[in-house]
Amino acid sequence: MTISKIDLLNKRLGRCMRGYCPEEVDLLIHEVAEALGEAADENRRLLERLAELDRAMQAAAGERSPSAQALAAGRRIVEELQEGARREARQVVEDARAQAERILTDANLLKVKVLEETAGLRAQKAALEKALRDVIEAHFRLLESASPAEYAQDESRDFIFAEGLGDMRGGGQSGGQGRGT
Repeated sequence: MTISKIDLLNKRLGRCMRGYCPEEVDLLIHEVAEALGEAADENRRLLERLAELDRAMQAAAGERSPSAQALAAGRRIVEELQEGARREARQVVEDARAQAERILTDANLLKVKVLEETAGLRAQKAALEKALRDVIEAHFRLLESASPAEYAQDESRDFIFAEGLGDMRGGGQSGGQGRGT
């Protein structure tokens, strides 16, 4: 498998809840590692070939025959190829590190945003709970302030609830049923 600098730079990763998808990041790292491994293997093969050419040149020691000149030219070509492979491998690693830093930065920004949203939602929840508690307490105060005579005059009231409320508060009749609506 080969991966070029352009492929790595144009690689776009999908986003998930916490930033970039970990599986895609792992896959990208694996691809870069494969490319670096292949470059290292190629470098090793070229070094072996260079050693073979050196042995052949030493065997033809002093001869400046066309074959010795060809071997010297071959050696220069191999050295140039090796240097090019080293430069490309360094560039791939640098690009991968830069991409990883961008991914981490984006993930941290997303984390901060989610934490801010969570804090905002918690504040809203607390405000809603307080407002609901205030409404319920106001209704309880209204129920407590109403006299039993008012309940007797208004047939639309739910006496079961009113009596049950008295039972819950420790007062009123227990076990009795009033008229329901």
